Amino acid sequence: MTDNRFDPSDPAPRGAMLGEAIDGAVRKITTGIVIAGALIGLGIYAHPEPRFDAFAFGDQIVRVDGKTGTIIACEGTRTCQLVLRKGQRLDRIKRTSALPKPAPATPLPAAPAAGK
Repeated sequence: MTDNRFDPSDPAPRGAMLGEAIDGAVRKITTGIVIAGALIGLGIYAHPEPRFDAFAFGDQIVRVDGKTGTIIACEGTRTCQLVLRKGQRLDRIKRTSALPKPAPATPLPAAPAAGK
């Protein structure tokens, strides 16, 4: 009695073994990609928002604390000042016209008569 399962001259088992190896490799790669995507998504979702936000214009810098709502402003090389604390509100200031009113328009001189 002979065992033909491991006959190296038979090409059919090699093809089946190669197909199984490719199928297993594709499954492992796909599983790895799905797990990596889930870990990246979890990392982005669980990442806390930054505590401080700052912006600058000219030589002035303003820092806002996102947790407490405190606003600190600095100008040039001077020391910084606390503008707003937690629980305070900014007062609205009525806008006034800082520009002078325009002068009334002067009438244009009359056009010369044509043909004279």
